[in-house]
Amino acid sequence: MRNLLLTVVVLGVGGYFGAKLYVQYKAERDLDALLTEARPFVDIEYERVVATIHGELRAENVTIRLPQFDDPVVMDSVGVLTPGFLFLLGFDRQEVELPEFLGVQVAGLRAPADADFLRTLDELHEAQTATLELTPADRCAGTYGLTPAALQRLGYHEIVVDFNASFRNADGRFVMELGADVENMYAFDVELTLEGVTDPAAMARSARPLLVGARLDYFDRSLNSRIAKHCAAEQVAREDVIAAQLRQVQHIARQQGVELDAPLIEPYTDFLLGKQRFTLTAAPPKPVDLTRVSLYKPSDVPNLLNLVAESG
Repeated sequence: MRNLLLTVVVLGVGGYFGAKLYVQYKAERDLDALLTEARPFVDIEYERVVATIHGELRAENVTIRLPQFDDPVVMDSVGVLTPGFLFLLGFDRQEVELPEFLGVQVAGLRAPADADFLRTLDELHEAQTATLELTPADRCAGTYGLTPAALQRLGYHEIVVDFNASFRNADGRFVMELGADVENMYAFDVELTLEGVTDPAAMARSARPLLVGARLDYFDRSLNSRIAKHCAAEQVAREDVIAAQLRQVQHIARQQGVELDAPLIEPYTDFLLGKQRFTLTAAPPKPVDLTRVSLYKPSDVPNLLNLVAESG
């Protein structure tokens, strides 16, 4: 009996590692074929492909080069998150329906702040703001976008980003999650819960998504304090900087058809003044048809969505 149990364990372990090697081999073969076709437009190299028992399939030590630029983008890893190892093998996958959970994850995406492909953003920013009358506060705070040159003035010499995105079905509802962490700068997490859609493709099939709830958590990793210090060195008053940042967030909100009222603005002001976290939640009393929100007055949307903000 003991020998039989040992045999079963050995066969099980051997079977798993054999299947793992098969998944990794097949993924590498398919990835190499795809990268060969893409090579005239982008050159991508990687060290190895790894599959895990939890259903993650990732490529490690990835380098991306665009033919028109000299500087590369490097990533520690980029991977796909699936329901489990059996999904990678294809044993529990249906032909048409998407899985209950699927995600992507990028770890350690990094580039120098003065990389040549980022410098083109400076040129684009100059063109976009050429007709605007930017105040000294707008310029030092980067309210119309932090260009690579502005990031270097704030002390950022390398941009390091972790990113993740996923969707899942939970109790008949479609949940989308998105997050990013920019090293020593900021981080955010977004969760959106919808009814009326079952997968991302439904959004393109003229589906009418109903918002059940949403949450945004935004964390300062030193960006706000660096902006405050830089603007003080430029002899721009702190209150002028805060006013410029509030004007910009109001401008962004109005572009989305929302007028931010005092209960939303005050916590965000506290966040700009030194709080480490800003949280915005939407919890409408009943699901809201997102395709009809534009029919409401912007000043009514916070109540429609039951928006609540806090800082901490």
